[in-house]
Amino acid sequence: MELPKLLKFELFVPTACFKTPFSVKGIETYPLPPYSTIIGILYTALGEEWKGERFDISIQGNYEAIFRDYIRFRKYNFKDKKLESLPLSVPTFYKFELKVHLEGDENLLKKFKNALEKPKTYLYLSGGEYPLKIKGVRFVYAEEKRYTLREPATLKAGAFVPETLVEKSGISTKESIHYKVPYFLKSLQPREHCWVDVYYYPKDTDICGKNLLVDNEGDLVWLCCS
Repeated sequence: MELPKLLKFELFVPTACFKTPFSVKGIETYPLPPYSTIIGILYTALGEEWKGERFDISIQGNYEAIFRDYIRFRKYNFKDKKLESLPLSVPTFYKFELKVHLEGDENLLKKFKNALEKPKTYLYLSGGEYPLKIKGVRFVYAEEKRYTLREPATLKAGAFVPETLVEKSGISTKESIHYKVPYFLKSLQPREHCWVDVYYYPKDTDICGKNLLVDNEGDLVWLCCS
């Protein structure tokens, strides 16, 4: 049986914030960039627009620290007819590292590999204050493995685990946080994304489950199916 072939790469940025669309009074951040952000990076690197291609994505990441930055937020007060300035707290990750796996059409993955190695333009995460560093773009293989209470898998990085995978593999959600994150576009006019349910598991969480994918470098893979 031929093992699944995946494209794997790492990303690094000095600071990052992945604002959730549900932030109301302040800015809240996802613990990892949503799938739609990774898709955007890939097609920006290609210098092309997305044309409906589908592929599966796994996202994991670590950061050295998180701190609160403050920005000046300007808001017009219609009642008093004046512009007001308010301090706004922004949670910011420091030294953010990301590990991504992709599974899909091999020709498309090869295009992504070439584009990430020689992107068409400047790539960035989270506002563009710093350029995005791309490391180790390569192909890996993955196979299924079972982890038990006696021999669990300990996460090397925080990970988004799709709800469908949690249910299929019998993974406990006790140590996780539930999020809804955007994936591929559903429509352009109006611009609307498909949303997927994921659980975020922090680094050092012990995971037990059946049929979990592990690549040939020993990293778990949490593919969100398109």
